[in-house]
Amino acid sequence: MRLINVLLALLVSLLIALAVFEGGLRLIGMGPPTTLNTFDPDTGWGNKRAAHLTTSTPDGGRVHFDFNAFGLRESDQVQPTKPAGVRRVIALGDSFTLGRYVEQKDLFLDRLEAMFDEVQIVNTGSEGFATDQEVAWLLAHGAEWKPDLVLLFPYENDLYWCGEEDYTGYAKPRFEPSGELEERELPNRLHRGLLGRSAIGRLLRGRPQVPTFKPGSRSIPREFAVVLDELPAFMEEPMARAEGALRALVRRTEELGAELVICPIPAETAIHPRERERFERGLGLGSVGWSGDNAVERFRRLALDAGIPEERILDVRPRFHQLADDGEVLYFDRDWHLNEKGNEELARFLSEELPRLDLLPAPQRDLAPLAVTEPSAGLPTWLLAFAGLWAVLGTIYSITYRRDEKPPLAFVKVGLMLAVVFGLAIGGSHLLALLPPSLMRLAAIAIVLAILGFVVYKLGDRLGTIVELLTAFTRRGHWYLLPLVVVLLSVGSLLVVAASSPLVAPFIYTLF
Repeated sequence: MRLINVLLALLVSLLIALAVFEGGLRLIGMGPPTTLNTFDPDTGWGNKRAAHLTTSTPDGGRVHFDFNAFGLRESDQVQPTKPAGVRRVIALGDSFTLGRYVEQKDLFLDRLEAMFDEVQIVNTGSEGFATDQEVAWLLAHGAEWKPDLVLLFPYENDLYWCGEEDYTGYAKPRFEPSGELEERELPNRLHRGLLGRSAIGRLLRGRPQVPTFKPGSRSIPREFAVVLDELPAFMEEPMARAEGALRALVRRTEELGAELVICPIPAETAIHPRERERFERGLGLGSVGWSGDNAVERFRRLALDAGIPEERILDVRPRFHQLADDGEVLYFDRDWHLNEKGNEELARFLSEELPRLDLLPAPQRDLAPLAVTEPSAGLPTWLLAFAGLWAVLGTIYSITYRRDEKPPLAFVKVGLMLAVVFGLAIGGSHLLALLPPSLMRLAAIAIVLAILGFVVYKLGDRLGTIVELLTAFTRRGHWYLLPLVVVLLSVGSLLVVAASSPLVAPFIYTLF
């Protein structure tokens, strides 16, 4: 019996240690991110079904996703059965089409649909999709959804990934250059298990690695090779397979009796000079011939070779160039996706071009004004947290030491302490974000180890007493008391460290 109790004590000790480590990783922002995807046997992955999710945006905001039972960012009213008298449009694309960082009401497809009465646009976009996956979706579900018009919105990195059997470790379909879909069963690699859903598992696994090459002074992801003036040899197969996917798309739309239009989405480097300079400097392409327009031009040539008429290949770049020249910002500053304004202008462009091609009727109403919440209308999350902590801690401090401190001075002291804590935390986070992903991970680990090392140093001889006490409880098999003992020792250790170092005290006292 004693052996069982000792083993239980050891197990509880290990679980407590792992729980503390897991919580610490999540506190410093290294927890597992919210994922929008689930396994799909036809495309490798797709959006989660019947799910309501909220994720962070690059600028610190939040965006909401409502997926229906078919894994589409559509309402539950959107069903495969086409309503009578409605012209149905199927939109194929990746995270741009999904609207990765904009609310659904601001997405170009939804804004375009709102201009018509008898037009239904079905958004099949999914994060990380390449053109071959988008075509594979149409092969699998096109007959069920019966489109009258198919819109394809490719992006520059689609070309490289059309040549790969997996995307950062996740299996995906692929087409032969002839246009035939490769016959192979796609394994489910999205099942992460308990370890995969934890911060510890994410730390052990590291960030997904993408293939790289070195065209200039440093290594860059191979998916950017498409912007170079001279394509490397490894791009020959992806280009051929991308054309094969387009050939399959042409055949499938003809079988469905649908019209086909392609509208490549230009990268920000093709539109904003500032981004071109930042991209060139960041990837070390100063001595290499390249252009942000190369991806769009190459996709246009592949589409023409696949049999798509030139008038059905839309080019939004002239409109975007004019807007950029007028000072409009169409992309997020800290990301490559279209912002709300970019989505608005893409919707306006499509509302003119599709009726011109006689593929949609003339819009029944104008594009609704962009309704984006002004920054002043809401406060940042960190500021709300600061105000809440200031109010609570200031009140507690002023009540506890009411004989020694006047209330205004007590709140001033608490506010200054919180300002130091928040300033270091937010400033440190921004500094870490400036580092490359590999260095950022190492820097975060180094910070955690430095903090732990400092705590151990300050505890000094007391650490031996703590270890001796925990060992005694473990040997005696008092496993049921270990959680309480660990909590009490942790609180006591933090107070000891706080009392020995005025520099660390504000951080520790904020926890209380």
